[in-house]
Formats: sequence, structure tokens, C-alpha cells
Amino acid sequence: MGNPLFQQNKNAGNNPLGILGQLKSMGPSDAVFNRMYNSNPNFRQFADSVRGMSPEEAFRQNGLDFSQFRNMKW
Repeated sequence: MGNPLFQQNKNAGNNPLGILGQLKSMGPSDAVFNRMYNSNPNFRQFADSVRGMSPEEAFRQNGLDFSQFRNMKW
């Protein structure tokens, strides 16, 4: 089972690069965000909970280390 934020994306699983690749193929980032926000209640709840936060604050709130994400090799 994949990340619940991406529950409708069965092919990417928990692979962040797979998820990112599939998101890129969906079009402009604002269109992808709107599509996910309107169709995925888990994503909507997450987006609403971090609205107005910096990326660092959003990561910290969710128990993640932003520096690890920032230092990932894409």
C-alpha cells in the first residue's frame, strides 16, 4: 500500500521518485495540486493543515527532516 496522500496512485507505491515522475506527467503543478486537492480527501486534509507554513515548518510538523529532502539526489 502506498502513501495515503497518494492513495489513488497505485503504480508509484512508496517510491518518491516514482510519485514525482507521475506527478510531472500530469501537467502544470497548480493543475496537479487542484486535481489532487479535489479528488483525494487525505491530500486535502494535509494541504489544509500546512497552509501558510514554510516547507521547513510543514516537514517538522509531520515529523520529517527537511534537510534530508533538500539534500536528496534527484
